[in-house]
Amino acid sequence: MAPGTKKKSDMAKFTFYKDRLMTFKNFEYDRDPDAKCTSQAVAQAGFYCTGPQSGKCAFCNKELDFDPEDDPWYEHTKRDEPCEFVRIGKLDDSELTINDTVRLSQTAMIMTKLFEHEMMINNLSNHSSSDALFDQLKKVPNTASTTKSNSRRGK
Repeated sequence: MAPGTKKKSDMAKFTFYKDRLMTFKNFEYDRDPDAKCTSQAVAQAGFYCTGPQSGKCAFCNKELDFDPEDDPWYEHTKRDEPCEFVRIGKLDDSELTINDTVRLSQTAMIMTKLFEHEMMINNLSNHSSSDALFDQLKKVPNTASTTKSNSRRGK
């Protein structure tokens, strides 16, 4: 894992600029006085640090490698995939409403779960035997049976 990054389960912690900015320890372009692409600009555009020249959005999982002349906000907005952070369009945390903050936190949590499920699928597809696959499936919580047992209690 790159310095400054956190586990995927912590994505909601990146809702605010100051928390994203704290992930940038050795961002390469901070040492370049002519760089437009600084850790502050990248964090303000919704990214946390994933490497000396890269960042990832907690709200859409876009990971970008930046050049010193890049405008991180522009680079984020020109991507085809929808992003709740871009849609809200408020780069200053003081402009966020409670509703905005809740939506961003929920989006980050959804992206976390999506990533976790993708990782689980990748792990399952890497197993060559049905026994290994079965062992992995036993580790997955069965939400359907939990829902049924909870609904029976209510009757």
